Parts: sequence; structure tokens; C-alpha cells
Amino acid sequence: MKTKILILLSVVFFLQGCSSSHIIIGWKNQYQPENYSKIMVVGIVRGKDHSLRKEIETELANKLKEIGYYAVSAIDEFGESGLTNLSQEETYKKLCANSIDAVITITLIDISKEKITGPKRSYGYPHNYYYDRIWNYRNIQADLSEEDKNEKSQYSWESILFNLRTLEAECTIQTKAFSTINEEKLGREFEKQIIMNLVKQKVLRKAQPYSAPKAF
Repeated sequence: MKTKILILLSVVFFLQGCSSSHIIIGWKNQYQPENYSKIMVVGIVRGKDHSLRKEIETELANKLKEIGYYAVSAIDEFGESGLTNLSQEETYKKLCANSIDAVITITLIDISKEKITGPKRSYGYPHNYYYDRIWNYRNIQADLSEEDKNEKSQYSWESILFNLRTLEAECTIQTKAFSTINEEKLGREFEKQIIMNLVKQKVLRKAQPYSAPKAF
């Protein structure tokens, strides 16, 4: 129980700020930034409830709106388990039917699980690798609902911007590995750092803040 509390506290502290020195640009596309019409934020965090996931998705969606993009939370768009049991093809069709042309995932990864079940990197086909990685997240994500945790476990936050028009990843952003004990020393605001780096890497354009159309 003590370890579980430390994990939950570390997540909360982490979301309050994040030093850029601990951010890694895992990979980025070389194309010019797209003018996405609707970006959906998907938080992949396993816990006893969906409160942390909703907080993560809402915060990142708001950050995207601040730079001019129309962004929505996956929970708000489809509910807590709206896409869980769908196939890849069904998921794609449902996203397109809702006019979503890009997805940003944000995931807390248990590195020990990744070493066992994670997909092997293919440097020749990075788009395929990151596409498969998104679908493999359920196997490598940290489980905050577990009562017992190994205090030597290592974790990492990761975010992928995926373009549904081209079915290609545009950029991946990661943090360096941290443990449940010393993670709170790393730095915070990963959502803010995601947006800052996507703009810095010219993956997203910064424009006027998005404001929803007024109803007549």
C-alpha cells in the first residue's frame, strides 16, 4: 500500500511540471506541419477509476486549444470505454466518422513490461513501429491499481502524435526513466512540454487560441 501511494503521488507531482532536460524526442517526421481539423487526446493510464485519465486528457486538449487547434478528450468524445473492444478497422472508421484526423496518446509505461512484451523497433519502418506500439500499449502500460509494486520498477511517460489522414506517426516524445521513489525530483507539466516540443519541432503550428463557435 505504501508503494502504491508513492506511485500515485509521483504521478500527481509529475503532472505539475516537467523539466525539459528530461524530455526526449524519440522520433519525428520530416514533413511540414498539418492543419488538423480535430485532434483527439487519448490518455492510456490504468487505475481503479478514470479520474486521472480524464484529467490528463482534458489538460492536454486545453493546451492544444491554447495554440489554435480544435482538440477533444477521448472520454468526452466516446465515454470511458467507447473504443475499448473495437478492432483497428472499426476504431479507424469511428474516428473518421467523428471528423477526427489526428490522435495524441499519452501513456505511463512500465519499462519492465516493455522489455518482456514490447514490439521490436524497426528503424527501416518507423511508422509501422509506432502504429503497432499504440496498439501494444495495453500490454506495457503501468497499472496504478495494483496493490503490490516493485520499488525498483522503472517508468516513463510517452506521447505519440498520429496522423489519421496518412496513417503515420508525426512525432514521439518521451521522458527519461524514473522510479516510484525519486520520480518526483524529475520535473513536471508533461502536457505543457508535449505542446512546446511539438511546436519547437515544427510538428504543430502555433496560432490564435481556439474558441468554439457560438450557438445562435
